[in-house]
Amino acid sequence: MYNSTRSSRQSLGSNTPSGSRRHSLLSADGNLQLDNTYTYASTGGTLNGDGLSQWRRTYIASEVGDADGVNSTSLALPDETRFTTCMAISEDQPLLAVGSGSYETNMFFVQSLDDQLDVKASFASKFPIYSLGFKSSLLMAGTDRNTSVLYKVDRARLLGFPPENAIDDGDGGGDDGPLVRCIGTFKNKAAKSIDIAAPGNHVPTRRVSCVEFAPAFNAASSPGEGGKQGANSGSSWPPPSVGANSEMFLACVGGVVNIWDAAHSQHALRMEKVSNQPLTRASWNPQAPANLIAASGVDGVINILDLRRRGRAVAWRTALPALGGIDAADEGWAINDIAWSPFVPYWLATASESGVVRVWDMRYAASDGAAVASLRHPTNHGTIQSVAWSTAHVEMLATGASDRSWRLHALRTSSEGSSSDAATIVAERRSADDIGSVVSVHGKGNTFYTLSSCGDLYAHRVASSALRHTATYRMDGNETAKRAETAVHARDFKAASENVLELVERLKEQKLDSANSEIIKTLCDLFKAKPRLTHSSWALPPPAVALMSSGSAIADTMDSSAAGSTPGVTTADKNEMSDAAQQDFTNDLKYLGYGLPPGFPLETTASRQPALWQALERLNMMNLRIKLAAMVEMADEESGKKIKGSPVGSDGRPLWKNIADREKQIIQYVQAEPTLFDAKLLRSIVKLVLPHDCIAGLSLGLGVCQAYLRHERRQKQQQKEQSSMAIACTSLDGLVHVLLFPTVFDTDSNTTPAAAEAGTAAREMLTPDVQEVRQRIAECLATCPEAVFEMVRLEISIQKIVMRSGEQAKVAEDIVQAMKDHAQTVETLVRGSHAGMALFQIHPAYPATTTLSASAVRLYLNSLVPMRAYDEYLVNTQWWRVAAARVATDGGHVVGTDYGWLSSFSLARIVNRQAATLVVPRFRRQIDVVLSTIRKEPLSLEPRLYRDTLLKVARVNLMMRCEKPLEFNVPGSSNSSGSKDGSSSNEAVVSSMVTTSISAKTMVDAFDEIGNAFLMLLEALTRHSSHRDAFKRAASEAQPLYEALAALVRSERDRGDPRRAGRALKEFEQMTEAHKTNVLAVSKYLRKLEHYAKSS
Repeated sequence: MYNSTRSSRQSLGSNTPSGSRRHSLLSADGNLQLDNTYTYASTGGTLNGDGLSQWRRTYIASEVGDADGVNSTSLALPDETRFTTCMAISEDQPLLAVGSGSYETNMFFVQSLDDQLDVKASFASKFPIYSLGFKSSLLMAGTDRNTSVLYKVDRARLLGFPPENAIDDGDGGGDDGPLVRCIGTFKNKAAKSIDIAAPGNHVPTRRVSCVEFAPAFNAASSPGEGGKQGANSGSSWPPPSVGANSEMFLACVGGVVNIWDAAHSQHALRMEKVSNQPLTRASWNPQAPANLIAASGVDGVINILDLRRRGRAVAWRTALPALGGIDAADEGWAINDIAWSPFVPYWLATASESGVVRVWDMRYAASDGAAVASLRHPTNHGTIQSVAWSTAHVEMLATGASDRSWRLHALRTSSEGSSSDAATIVAERRSADDIGSVVSVHGKGNTFYTLSSCGDLYAHRVASSALRHTATYRMDGNETAKRAETAVHARDFKAASENVLELVERLKEQKLDSANSEIIKTLCDLFKAKPRLTHSSWALPPPAVALMSSGSAIADTMDSSAAGSTPGVTTADKNEMSDAAQQDFTNDLKYLGYGLPPGFPLETTASRQPALWQALERLNMMNLRIKLAAMVEMADEESGKKIKGSPVGSDGRPLWKNIADREKQIIQYVQAEPTLFDAKLLRSIVKLVLPHDCIAGLSLGLGVCQAYLRHERRQKQQQKEQSSMAIACTSLDGLVHVLLFPTVFDTDSNTTPAAAEAGTAAREMLTPDVQEVRQRIAECLATCPEAVFEMVRLEISIQKIVMRSGEQAKVAEDIVQAMKDHAQTVETLVRGSHAGMALFQIHPAYPATTTLSASAVRLYLNSLVPMRAYDEYLVNTQWWRVAAARVATDGGHVVGTDYGWLSSFSLARIVNRQAATLVVPRFRRQIDVVLSTIRKEPLSLEPRLYRDTLLKVARVNLMMRCEKPLEFNVPGSSNSSGSKDGSSSNEAVVSSMVTTSISAKTMVDAFDEIGNAFLMLLEALTRHSSHRDAFKRAASEAQPLYEALAALVRSERDRGDPRRAGRALKEFEQMTEAHKTNVLAVSKYLRKLEHYAKSS
């Protein structure tokens, strides 16, 4: 039976309409007497008649006045019997279920929106309902007669969602099915029932006093998994019969806890007799993997069950009141409710009939230990019926009492760290009747629901203003930072973001000294959700516990008997253990209570608030800048102390690894705010990484360079500057120098000025210092930064090839191909820049000219030698050949405009010496071998060798620009260090000169002779077999050479054509008469070769 009922809510806020119920605690004369601050009660006075009479005389319920900062909404449920007993809330949907002890309409579903409570449906169960558990679409109801009933709830239809937004509950009932349907009945076991109870015992009951679904667990976990609590159990829990999609729940009848699998209603998974007295409440630990349960009842004893233990599951319990183990004031008082902290897995709160709420630290609670905190408000003379932790604040918990009061408490600590610091009432409300149930809302951390026994449902939303006075501060000296602390504690992230952005902008204009850096670090801690505390980070104490100091490891073994006092532990030991527990509790409260609690969904909140996201990004940028500067400073200190090995941070990890792990973050923040990360700092952090991981360091440097470039482009677009000038990145000259070091400008440490001048008499050898090298790099960056950054990418590619290793020939081929691809890319970038190639000598035919990295140039040239690509080597190294310096038309020297400018640097000596001593002799020997062979037997030489030699000779003849291309006179490597007395000696250098040459006439004659021999071979092939096959064979041999030579001639003609060449290169690229003669000679040969190449 279902009844749709409209809301009958009444607001209890400050703007309450006439007739609404508003309650406050006032003195008889109308003056507010509520003291919001009180002390943790180590002992509590027992209630007596005089105290109750005095309370009745002093305080009355008033219809005027109320505490500010709490907006409350009430709803009178349509329960005619006025006997509501329990409440449960859906964690992921705004839906509450309320149970009643009535035999008629006894289940109500209420939609809980921000400003209203609406009854969506009512339901008549067969039996009265005394407890409820809600998880996803499953609702478990505890009734009388030992029975638990499982219902399937169609939440989408209850809440009125459209079909396209319906919740996927797997109901399968369709639109015509029932809103709530019974899918299982579970018969719980209890202790033997007797009609007459023994003296001092309660009469046994058949009511299911508590039902609760288990938290999520891994059904595939192996035996003994799940942390320290069950490490010694040797048992598997959950049992293998429980599937991955199964839901477990507990149900309490009398003193027995029944554990069920919701998919199987025939037999319980486990039954644990906990007490001879009825249990009032049992609860799963939300962090444990469905194995820890806390249970308590009318005997006042707290029991902790570990379901992985063999035999009896009770792993820990407080002593019986008769043994005097707990406060004397609480002897005989029942415990009405227990609640695990949603953030701290070892904090447990209990609510007792004595009106006291106790907080237990389960790491230190021995079998007869004491709580770490006790709360009793001085005006509370009723029993605490229910307790619930806040889902937004670690230190806050709410209580509902029989004196009709709902209170939100804040556990606070003073700066001295005393364990008896004051607690604060954050908010308070009074209802029309005693409050039997309090629940907090996940996702709405400052919202609580209370249910009175007469059917009144309340929603209390605590405003930010009520939370501000409970904030703690670590930055008292800065008012803006202090306001941010207050706003974060109140979860007012809009106000917090405004304060943070204001503070960051102010600090950016100032120097980031130690004081400002500390403010930024504290703000980052304030906005950072602490890591979740897992079940594996703590352990229950064993019954026979030895003396433990603060922070000591807790034994992983536990005796099977968990009851009774602690044997072998003296009173002094207990006192010391109690002091340690209180000290650790205070430390946890200080750490966890500041800022955001563990696992707080800050990213989800920030995704809905752009200002918060911006504030977090700014804070992270500043914090990263501070951390990087600290790393560089630490590395400099260790370098000054000459400590061997890589510098290590405070976390024990090498600094370079910490930097490499932050690569993406650094690049992202540099692009967003490059002014915050100066180029000098970026150069220093890259230098820390490069010696240990070259590729990681180069990648980081390249990312930083590109981030700078993207930012400056974006800034120009925003300013709408219609300018063709290139974006300047000249401030990165130092970083680029580090990435490409050694560059072609750097001086070789083995090169002396005397040796250099002896080998390059035509122009002065330059030995620039670091500043001069970086000035030249800055010129290149000003011309085309994209081309320079592409050089860094080439470094990465070559390093990957070298580290991949493999066969030497394969490595050499990969390096050469990478250089050629890079040359094509750079030429495109340079031609597209505003200056074209005016300041660069970059051509795809000369890959060695397309990078400033001396290492890349040498690896490329060295790779050409084993490939026997002598022509490519000589063509590329001509830029390091000696040539007279030319003067630009506008006066002075500009990088790239002067042909032969690279010969002024020390790399020229290395390249020319290798060419003279290795490459030219091998090239000459190859030509001589081919000539010798064709003179003896021209048809005996393979066509492949003809093609290879002809193409090499043609390339040298056409692409060399030197007047004497293959004539070298360079210093050797044996006697170039100086005289015995240490002074340089030009005579010693000259005496070790190496002279080698191949004349231009020799190269021209070699091309003619080898070319004619190849034509003879082709002619012979045409006559070797049938006419058709013969010409096909000749064409296949001639075609590759024909295409290669034709492409070479076209390239040289285009290069010499002023209309196709760059204007600034006109004078440089004009062909000499000898060069024109070589081009004509090759063209003439092509016409002869064409007869065979196209004969097919």
